[in-house]
Amino acid sequence: MTAAFQLRVIDEERRPVFTGDYTKRVEIGRQDRGESGPFSQRLVGDHWRLVIAPLTEDTVSRHHLSLEPVSENRVRVRNDSKTLAIRLGGLEDLRPGESIELPIPSQILLGKKLLRIVAVEIPTGDLNELPEPTVPPGAFENLATQVGAMNLLESRSTDPAAMIRWLRAAMEVLQAAATSSDFFDKAAQAAAEMVGLDSASVWLLKGDRWVLQAQEVAPGLPGVNQASASKRVLDKVRQRAKTLWDRPEISNSATHSLDSVAAVVAAPILNRQGEVIGALYGDRSLLIPASRNRGEITEVQARLVELLAGGIAAGLERLRHEQAVVAARVQFEQFFTPDLARQLERQPDLLKGRESEVTLLFCDIRGFSRISERLGPAWTVDWINDVMGVLSDSVLDHQGVLVDYIGDELMAMWGAPSEQPDHATLACQAALEMLAKLPDLAAKWKPILEEDFDVGIGINTGTARVGNTGTARKFKYGPLGNTVNLASRVQGVTKHFKARLIITGQTRAQIGESFDARRLGKVRVVNIAEPVELYELVPGDHPDWATVRQNYEEALDHFEAARFRPAARLLANIQVNHPNDGPSLILLSRAINALCEPERFEPVWTIGTK
Repeated sequence: MTAAFQLRVIDEERRPVFTGDYTKRVEIGRQDRGESGPFSQRLVGDHWRLVIAPLTEDTVSRHHLSLEPVSENRVRVRNDSKTLAIRLGGLEDLRPGESIELPIPSQILLGKKLLRIVAVEIPTGDLNELPEPTVPPGAFENLATQVGAMNLLESRSTDPAAMIRWLRAAMEVLQAAATSSDFFDKAAQAAAEMVGLDSASVWLLKGDRWVLQAQEVAPGLPGVNQASASKRVLDKVRQRAKTLWDRPEISNSATHSLDSVAAVVAAPILNRQGEVIGALYGDRSLLIPASRNRGEITEVQARLVELLAGGIAAGLERLRHEQAVVAARVQFEQFFTPDLARQLERQPDLLKGRESEVTLLFCDIRGFSRISERLGPAWTVDWINDVMGVLSDSVLDHQGVLVDYIGDELMAMWGAPSEQPDHATLACQAALEMLAKLPDLAAKWKPILEEDFDVGIGINTGTARVGNTGTARKFKYGPLGNTVNLASRVQGVTKHFKARLIITGQTRAQIGESFDARRLGKVRVVNIAEPVELYELVPGDHPDWATVRQNYEEALDHFEAARFRPAARLLANIQVNHPNDGPSLILLSRAINALCEPERFEPVWTIGTK
C-alpha cells in the first residue's frame, strides 16, 4: 500500500471547502502575488503547492505548513512559517521551523481553517495499460503499429462491419487533424460512438492543470452539463504515458469523480518529443441503465481510443508547425524576398552559420544629423522611414537580404542564405536603382527639408561567416568578418572621394565590364592593414563618360608614377568640362600637394577616419 493521506479543509463556518489525496509532500499557505486564489493547487518540482487563504489573510503565511506521508498511518508536519505557530489538536503548538510526526487521523488549526488529516487508500494497479508506449506524432511507422491492427483482426469478438465503421471514423478524425481545426470535437464524438462511451472528452495540460477542450455527453446522463474526468486517472496517464482502461476500483473520495463510473479509458496525447500534453478520456456511467449492458472496455476499444488520441496529437503538431511557419514567414519577410522566405521555411538549415562568398552593400544618408536636428523627431522618423522603405525595395527587387538598419544606414547582402552566382551584379544593379530613385525622393521631401539630400553607397565582395548574428530572443540574420568591415569602410570613403557609389576591386572582378566604372586608386582604411583598390560605379547616362573615365585613369597612372604635372593638367581639364566630378577634384588636390611636398608623397591614400 502506498503511503498516503487525505486532507480535508473546513472553513470557519464548519463547511468542507476542499478535499485532496496526496502521496507526496504538500506545501500549504496563503496566496502569493500572481498566484491563483484559495484552494488552487499546482505541482512545484517534487511537491504540491496548495493555497488555502487569500493574499490579504495575514493569519496564514505564504509558505506556512508542509505535510508529508511517512507511512500508511503517519504524516510528518513541518512549520515553514518564520513567525506564526501552528495549533495541533491536543498537543503543544508547533513553533516556526519545528516538525513533528502525527498519527492519522489528526487535525490542525491553521489561521481560520481546520485541516483534517485522514486515511485513504490509493491502489496502484487499478487500471490495465497497453504493453507498448504510445507513439509520438510523426514517429508512426505505419497505421498498423498505432492501432494494433493485428490485435483487431485476430479478435474473434470484433464484428468485421463494426471494425470497418470504427476505422472509417478514425480516418475521419485523422483527416480532420490534417486539414481543419475541429479535430477535438471529432475525436470526442468518434470515441463516444466507436467505443460506446457515455462521456468522452479531450483535455490538455496547461501547466499542472487539465483544461477541457471538447466533450461529447450522452443524452439523458443525469446532472451532467459538462464532461467530467477523474484527475487521478488523468494524472496516471501523464505519469505512465500509456493508454489505461478498465473498471475503476477507486475509493469514493470527492476528488475522483468516479463514484458513478462503470468503466473508464484514457489515452495520452503526446507532443513530438514524446511528452504528455493532454489526454482523450471516456467512461461509461452507472447512471444510464443501458451502460450496464455493454460490458467492460476491451483492449481493442482501448487501442481505438489511442488511435484517436494519436490523431489529436497529429493535429496539434500540424497547428504548431503552421504557427511556426506563420511566425517564421512574418519574421523572414522583414528581411528576405517572399520567394526566399518560402525557401527558408522548407530548408531552415540554410540559416545555419557557414562560410559563404557574399557581396555587402552599405548605404548612408548624407547630412542626416544636421537635417534631423532641424526637422525634429517626428518629421525625422517620417523622412527616414520613407527613404529607407524606397531603398529597401531596391534591395528586395534584386533578390537581396535586408540585414539591418543602423540609424541612417542600410545594410544589405547577396549570396546567402541561398547561393547566387551573380551576387555582385545584383548588388550593383540594386545600388544603381537606388541612385535612380533619389531625384523623386529629394523632390518629394525638399519642401520639408528645405534642401536636397544624397546618399553614399559602398559595396564589397568576399568571404564572410553568415548566420544568425542575433540571439534566441531576437533573430538577426547576417554576415560577420573582414568583408563586412571593409564594405562599411568603403561607404565611408565615398565622402572623401565626393562620389556616390564606390565598389572594391573584388566586386569589380566579379561584375566584369558590364557596368560603367573607373579605377579611383588604392586606399588604406581604418583598422584594415592591406590597401584596397577602389572603383567608382556610375549610372549609364553619365555625360561624356568615356572621355572622363579615360582622362581620369590616365591621370591616376601619372600620379601613382610620381608624374604630378601631367596628372594635374589632365585633371584640370576634366574640372573645366565637368566641375562636379568629385574624384577628379580630389585627385587634383593630391597631385598639387605632391608637387609642393614631393617628399611626403604616398600613392596609397591613407584615410584615417571611418
